Amino acid sequence: MSLVDFIGIGAPKCGTTWFSAQLEAHPQIGFAPDKEVYYFADTILRRIAGQELRCFERGESWYHEQFPAAVGAVSCRGEFCPAYLYSEEAAARIAAYRPDIKLLLCLRPPVEMIYSWYWYNRNAVVASLPDSFEEMMENSFLRDLGCFARHLRPWFDRFPAKSILVVQFDAIRHDPDRARRRAYEFLGVAANFKPRLSQQGKNPARAPRFPLLQSSAQSLYGVLSALPGADKVLKSPVIAKTLQTAYHGLNTKARKYEPLSPQERLKWEAYYAADQKDLSDLLRGLRVVE
Repeated sequence: MSLVDFIGIGAPKCGTTWFSAQLEAHPQIGFAPDKEVYYFADTILRRIAGQELRCFERGESWYHEQFPAAVGAVSCRGEFCPAYLYSEEAAARIAAYRPDIKLLLCLRPPVEMIYSWYWYNRNAVVASLPDSFEEMMENSFLRDLGCFARHLRPWFDRFPAKSILVVQFDAIRHDPDRARRRAYEFLGVAANFKPRLSQQGKNPARAPRFPLLQSSAQSLYGVLSALPGADKVLKSPVIAKTLQTAYHGLNTKARKYEPLSPQERLKWEAYYAADQKDLSDLLRGLRVVE
């Protein structure tokens, strides 16, 4: 199969689910059915828990099998995997795989992004997040998920500006037609196509219906992962995806979370301010949809 043509590298909770729905709907785009293949790097939580699927070890043939064939109307193929942003190894692997690949990047004010990410992942099974946002922000790795400039440098060092399209979350929120059209133009597909989607492509925050079931599932996953032979089964991408979908269907529900207090918002805006200034400098000369 031909090489994949584009990859969305992040950031999480910045409109990537909406973006993926627009890409998947286009008849000229062969989008990965699961949106995120996790070939070049695994999820943030699986990496923290030491439960990586290690899909990269399966080789390029396996990776290409995760996409529709480049036949008929399909002129480009790709995926959107926000976890890649936080892996310098992923940047190096993708550069070696295809140095002229096109990269899509969604961004959002870091305090909004990290607060939304916390609430969305509160119900995870593979790894647990603290009971409060304040506690999570004591973890330097998780806190710095909002340091976009720091994580983007390895990408900008390896890929030319012409290969990168940046879309700000506000552009998606306020003018989705323009954001979609610019992405289609960037990928070289018909830009006037407007998909008819039954849902807007949002990933709302979730909460467990039964907290005890969540903790039990976490314990069971840990026990099974330690069993000889079971580890490989659980780390099969198909099995992992199936189990995750089943768990969310059984024990999670959409919820609205309380807004961050003005004092906390100001505190974390100050924390990210230097990185945001660096980010502004990095984005000069790039195509940015604002």
